[in-house]
Amino acid sequence: WTLRAKKSPEQEVPLYLKNLIAHVSSNASGCRYCQAHTAWEAHYNGAAIEKIEAVWEFQRSPLFSAEEKAALNFALAAGASPNQVTEAHHAALEKYYTPAQIVEIVSTLSVFGFLNRWNDSMMTPIEEKALKFASQHLKHTGWEAGKHGKRRSAN
Repeated sequence: WTLRAKKSPEQEVPLYLKNLIAHVSSNASGCRYCQAHTAWEAHYNGAAIEKIEAVWEFQRSPLFSAEEKAALNFALAAGASPNQVTEAHHAALEKYYTPAQIVEIVSTLSVFGFLNRWNDSMMTPIEEKALKFASQHLKHTGWEAGKHGKRRSAN
């Protein structure tokens, strides 16, 4: 889901963090399908289960660094409708990320802006691995598959 341009390793936002950024943004927009997939992908790409289970409380959680919190706060504001990103969000990102990394973060959010609308509108059924992971690790937040848990017929 992520386009990768050639860049130096220090410019790249870690893949687990891009998944968490997409997860928080998907939570803000309400897309259960993308929430399930981004949680599973975050774990697959190196995020500890404890961090994924605490991501919806990232602002208060000691599991997240100031750098991660800046990115996740930006994601939460960007995922809101209407968009809630402010100068303060940009200033926080600029403390920790290069301009190229900020573009990478916004690119991730932009792709998920599309995916959130697509999957919610199409009522895309969640694939088994992501559904099982989300059902187990996001259940305490009240997460449920909703319209994405049903298999639709082709009629």
